[in-house]
Amino acid sequence: MKKKIRICLEVQGLGEDELGSPCPAGVCLTLGDEDAEEMTGAEYDEFIRKLNIEDVLQLLILDKEYTPADCRLITPEEYDREYGEDEPC
Repeated sequence: MKKKIRICLEVQGLGEDELGSPCPAGVCLTLGDEDAEEMTGAEYDEFIRKLNIEDVLQLLILDKEYTPADCRLITPEEYDREYGEDEPC
């Protein structure tokens, strides 16, 4: 069975508030077939536990400005709730 996974981060300083001050923003990366079943549960937890944030930042072309210390892994549900995505990224 084909799977897809959503890797979601909150990155400090990536966004700007209404006054132009830096604030956190969400970033979501989907890997896998769009129509595949989303990885969840223990399988998702295991994948995320082994994830290297530096590699994710590099893949997102954010590694020159941000470090893993600027990032917090969040769940896809938290990403959708906090950053208002109507559809998966």
